[in-house]
Amino acid sequence: MVTKHREKRFMNTPAKITTTLLLAGSMLIATGCGNEESGSSSGRSGMRDSSRRKTAAIPVQVARVKRGDISRFLLHTTTIEAEKVVEVVAKVSGQVSKLPVEEGMKVKRGTLLAQLDEAELKLELIQARARMETDKAAFERAQSMFEKNLIAHEAFDATRLQYENSKAQYEAARLRVEYTAVRSPIAGIVTARNVELGQRVAVNQVLFVVADFDPLRARIYVPEKDITEIYEGQKAIIRADALPDQEFTAKVRMISPIVDPANGTVKVTLDVPSARGKLKPGMFVSVYITTATHKDALLIPKKALLIESENDQVYVYDQGKARKAVLETGFTSGDMIEVLSGLSEGDLVVTIGQEGLRPGLPIRISGGDVPAV
Repeated sequence: MVTKHREKRFMNTPAKITTTLLLAGSMLIATGCGNEESGSSSGRSGMRDSSRRKTAAIPVQVARVKRGDISRFLLHTTTIEAEKVVEVVAKVSGQVSKLPVEEGMKVKRGTLLAQLDEAELKLELIQARARMETDKAAFERAQSMFEKNLIAHEAFDATRLQYENSKAQYEAARLRVEYTAVRSPIAGIVTARNVELGQRVAVNQVLFVVADFDPLRARIYVPEKDITEIYEGQKAIIRADALPDQEFTAKVRMISPIVDPANGTVKVTLDVPSARGKLKPGMFVSVYITTATHKDALLIPKKALLIESENDQVYVYDQGKARKAVLETGFTSGDMIEVLSGLSEGDLVVTIGQEGLRPGLPIRISGGDVPAV
């Protein structure tokens, strides 16, 4: 009995194995079909995404090529100076009794800047006048006696010299009184006041600084290789760091006749109108001297140029596609550059968004506006 039962169990085992294999195969077939359907669906979706990517236009900003004037400049930096700067010193010692001006005030030539106490000096002037008049009377008597041969020539000369000496002393005393009034030697602006009311000042002490601001001066040092492009009367443009949105005109006034052997430069002095007081001495400025001008040139923004290209290239908006153009360029001025060949007036050059573009890619103008250069 035991033997029959064992045989029956072994006889059923192949059937079970067959059934298991059939079920596994069915599951594999079902899974494969599912994967095929999923793969087919993914493929169709990918094709649609790829199609959308191929047809999507890249947004860019453009500028229209137009004509205008452009100039070439020599650029130098310097600081603005006043044409004249004068230190006003005390010619006599004394105490300041009047002080009618302050720093920043405009003054004319001869304007009273300070008054020193003159009491002591006036007393000296009175004494000098008395001595001079006494010596004058003595001289006149001696002259009359000399003409009559009543005194010797030596006595007459001594009297004459005494009178001339006292007269000189009187003039010196008069000048000292006059010098108590400290006056401006030039017309200009008081840039410094180094004295206070009631202060006692000494001879040759600097009391004021007066500067003439019209015109202002700019001195630059031009390399000798460029000096042939500069001439007297040549126009220039001044831009100050403190006034970034404004330009001022200047004119070459003087060119030094010698080259500095130490650095190979030539000093060039320019006159700069004060521009209604906006420019001031000490301001740091850039000087652009115009050396040549091209009229009616084709101009594009400098930012349209491709940065990493070996030569000057731009992308052009051409019927909705990007077209690369190789340029021959000329003058550069500020943010603009001259185009000698490679573009035509009215072309639209890409100014923003050109990074990563390739010829033939679809592009569209961002916002729909087409600005001029």
